[in-house]
Amino acid sequence: MKTASLGVSALVLLAAVLAVMSLPAPHGVGASVIQEAEAFPHDRHEGLFPLCTGCHQGVETGEAADVLPDPASCSGCHDGAELDAVEWVPPSPGGASLLRYDHPAHARSVAEAGQVAECGTCHGGDPGRRMDVAPLEAGRCLECHEAPAGSEPHFGGPACGTCHVTAAASGLPGVALAALPVPAGHERAGFVAVGHGADAGGGLETCATCHVQQRCTSCHVTGAGDAIARMPEAPAGVRLPVMAAHYPVPASHAGGAFAEEHGRGLASSEAVRTCGTCHTQDDCASCHVDPGVAALLPARAETEAPGAALVRRLPPTHRSPFFMAGHATLASADAGSCATCHTEASCVACHDAPGPAAFHPQNFASRHSSASFGATAECSNCHDAAVFCRACHVEAGLTATGRLGSGYHDAEPVWLLRHGQAARQELESCASCHRQKECLQCHSQTGAFRVSPHRPGFDARRAWESNPVVCTACHLRSPFGEGG
Repeated sequence: MKTASLGVSALVLLAAVLAVMSLPAPHGVGASVIQEAEAFPHDRHEGLFPLCTGCHQGVETGEAADVLPDPASCSGCHDGAELDAVEWVPPSPGGASLLRYDHPAHARSVAEAGQVAECGTCHGGDPGRRMDVAPLEAGRCLECHEAPAGSEPHFGGPACGTCHVTAAASGLPGVALAALPVPAGHERAGFVAVGHGADAGGGLETCATCHVQQRCTSCHVTGAGDAIARMPEAPAGVRLPVMAAHYPVPASHAGGAFAEEHGRGLASSEAVRTCGTCHTQDDCASCHVDPGVAALLPARAETEAPGAALVRRLPPTHRSPFFMAGHATLASADAGSCATCHTEASCVACHDAPGPAAFHPQNFASRHSSASFGATAECSNCHDAAVFCRACHVEAGLTATGRLGSGYHDAEPVWLLRHGQAARQELESCASCHRQKECLQCHSQTGAFRVSPHRPGFDARRAWESNPVVCTACHLRSPFGEGG
């Protein structure tokens, strides 16, 4: 059976109407019967109704109320005396339908084309029997509205909108929409991954014949331009079938280096438009510590489509059996790449734990000061001195407490008088615990001692002309009396 025969439509209505009439009762005069729609014997009433429009004049005029005869007209013969009385309830015209059909308009177009089409042309069975009414199928339509030679039958004919309304406007329940036949073109390789988007771009009205907007949004997260927005949406209350999302892997994703290179040079708008077709923000967060551009994508909880639901997996560089032994080289060369997926806690879990996996030997913390002195740059590969070191030193009380309480430097006699040399050699080390305001307590115009931090032979004029902002950290005004 063809597509058109799946819905109750104006095109098939007349066949059903002509069949819904009464039969003489087979069990004696006076019986009252209700006949089934397909039981009406048109051929036995042939002598009574020379013209179809005698009962169905509304077919020609377009008046829906006159498409079916008044049930009271049957009582002229079926009076309960000569013939059994019948009780006939006509079906309601119209209803859910995928077809776009109007009898008067069709008759006019046939006449304008110089052709002749009578009721029996579409609704007749045996051509030799005038009142032999047969159920109407879509194949009858295609006898005139034939598809071009070599094309797929039915689906290769005129534009779908010629005969069909959109699925959203049809009123068909979801189960009927799910049962519509699938064109052979939808089964071709690559149709879901690439083909259906190109087809929709070239004729969205064709897609809308069988699909509603919810069918698109069940897979597409975002990024399809305005095409989906232009798809008609199923009315509220229509119970749609379950639409399982399917995400085929595009050919561009199949390369061995795709995982490492997929985000390089990708503009924000392109990421939302392209990646957002299949991916939610959650997909990116499965690997990326900082989602970056992915933050522009909706979260899975904010969209109807589930997205591809990615699960973190090792990149090719990590799959070597010797990766753990040699990963330090990769981390040193491109720490930023590691930071895409890993936080400092990922490193600390091994490198700061006891046992053979630890980067430092056991009890290293108790004697790390000598190893770290002069090697701040090496330590900072793993540790943030301003946070990691300070957290421990403050807890242990090994931190500066002002000019008189030297804290960490208590073991160094008269450290306060000798700290200048150490500061000049390793200022970064000092900055792990100290802030500039502590230095300014002594080394500034407003400090208690106004001790100059400058080395012998310091060219103050040159420094001022180079960057006076640095000078004003200690000097409230120009040390040369310029500019107030």
